[in-house]
Amino acid sequence: MLEELKLEYATQDNRATAYPIYVTVQELTCIGIMEDGYSVSGDGINKIEYRINGDGEPDVCETKEQAIELLKEQFEDDPTSLDEAIQTIEELNVGYLWTDVYFFLTIQGAEEYMKANAHNHGELRNYVKHFERRNFEMRGLLKEIGFKVED
Repeated sequence: MLEELKLEYATQDNRATAYPIYVTVQELTCIGIMEDGYSVSGDGINKIEYRINGDGEPDVCETKEQAIELLKEQFEDDPTSLDEAIQTIEELNVGYLWTDVYFFLTIQGAEEYMKANAHNHGELRNYVKHFERRNFEMRGLLKEIGFKVED
């Protein structure tokens, strides 16, 4: 197992860095509703979402069309109230950030994790980072177990 891991580590795409790398699996995490005119700073995105307030937890949809279709199902027995319900759909500017979930030594390991655990998460991606030149502990540990750590 260790020999296979070392081979994968030594031959994977190092994403143009000479430093030893690691790979984080990141999940797109909602940070909340953003005030009009504001957006997420850093590595994040804003999305427009549509919220239907009903009994209990509100339903959130990615498009207004999805929200209307959901309301049509809910008001199937009461079509006269459908137009009024459509008027109550809220358009929200929602901020999301990429947050680290786990880290791996190889891209392959990160992709296998994402495939096996997609049902436990929202949107996932992998992101390559590097151990800094002066992170002597990690460079020493990787070198000791036989990983390529030269610049």
